[in-house]
Amino acid sequence: MNQDLETSFEKLETGTWYARVIRHETDDIPGQTLLIEDREYFFAEDDPSLFFKEGSWVRVIINEQGGHELHLLQDARIPLTASGDSLRWRRPGQIPSRMNLLKKRHQLLLETRKWFDQNSFLETETPLIVRGPSPEAHFSLMQVHGESQQNSGFLEQQPAFLITSPEFQMKRMLVGGFEKIFQICRCFRNSETGPLHHPEFTMLEWYRAHATLEELMDDVSQLCRHLSGKIPGFNYNTDEPWPRLKVRDLFEEKLGIPLTGMEAPKELLNKAMDYGMNFALEDLVHFQMSSEELNYESVFFRLWDQIEPELGKKCPVWVCEWPMPLASLARPLPDSPGFADRAECYANGIELANGFGELTDPEEQLRRFENDLQQRKKASRTTVPLDQRFLESLQEGMPPSSGMALGLDRLLLWLTGVKNIQQVLSFSWDEV
Repeated sequence: MNQDLETSFEKLETGTWYARVIRHETDDIPGQTLLIEDREYFFAEDDPSLFFKEGSWVRVIINEQGGHELHLLQDARIPLTASGDSLRWRRPGQIPSRMNLLKKRHQLLLETRKWFDQNSFLETETPLIVRGPSPEAHFSLMQVHGESQQNSGFLEQQPAFLITSPEFQMKRMLVGGFEKIFQICRCFRNSETGPLHHPEFTMLEWYRAHATLEELMDDVSQLCRHLSGKIPGFNYNTDEPWPRLKVRDLFEEKLGIPLTGMEAPKELLNKAMDYGMNFALEDLVHFQMSSEELNYESVFFRLWDQIEPELGKKCPVWVCEWPMPLASLARPLPDSPGFADRAECYANGIELANGFGELTDPEEQLRRFENDLQQRKKASRTTVPLDQRFLESLQEGMPPSSGMALGLDRLLLWLTGVKNIQQVLSFSWDEV
């Protein structure tokens, strides 16, 4: 075929292109619509007998005068479908296309590494398979097995798990004298699926020795400003400082509930009921759980669900000073008894990042781990081995440090304005 280019969608530059035929047009102006990457191009053709099959691969040559040649490369074997790979990342009419979002993801990874390099961080790689995973009860872990029970490999010699975070190994590096480290890695949490969750996700995690949590909170806003300045199409464009709120102030303001951070689970439940939060706690009340069966998280996060969706609507916000039962690996705040040096960043109701002024006391860390194991047992979750090498490393002395974990999939979700995490992944679990 050889004629002038006519397109109702985009104009192609001079050169050679590779396209997929996605449909034939036979109405006012007959021709073929081709898909090159994620954009549609229309090529007029008066003779339908010269149309290629829908789904065929075609080479397009555009000359300097704007004329074009179409050459068949591969005939279609089966028709194109929306559920197939041909259109999975570039369905016509989908704006932005998934292909476009994956290009943004590539840029985000490049620019994130540049920012950390410019700020003198060392990129690290720690194991994805560990012997001692996080024992926190709310994590449903993924255990790794060898090929068979007869296999004599190391996976059969002792339990092994995919990480929920690279935290323990990165903190051991702080003990070893590394002062500013970061990592971009895959993390795994079973049973987490939905518009904002995926069982395998990409975590950006970094640590500063001898730094406060406030310094790492500043890192997050500076990184977002860097990304929005370097990558076209990102929605973040404000230089306003991000508000810093406290959990107890939000409970008081939004729910009317005074929070001390030292309430037992049953005490928090009764307090919430007294303040009219019955509707959020119906399931816990219905089953009449005993004090031994109830845990703090199950009560707290049912209440938190009433607050979280409205956080960070105008610009991102930090929520700081979390109750000690939710301290995880954060240090207690000496000036705020009952609360931990923990902060979470929210944008448009989405939790983006979670940071700690790190706990460095090995005895307190062991006590918390043992409590986590008890909570796992109460929640009918599998017990797990503790990371003894991490605990031994803390005995050697971890410097005062702060750390931050930021979900890159969610960050891209927020910066591009899309609603489902599947759109920013090459493959979601149900597509593998």
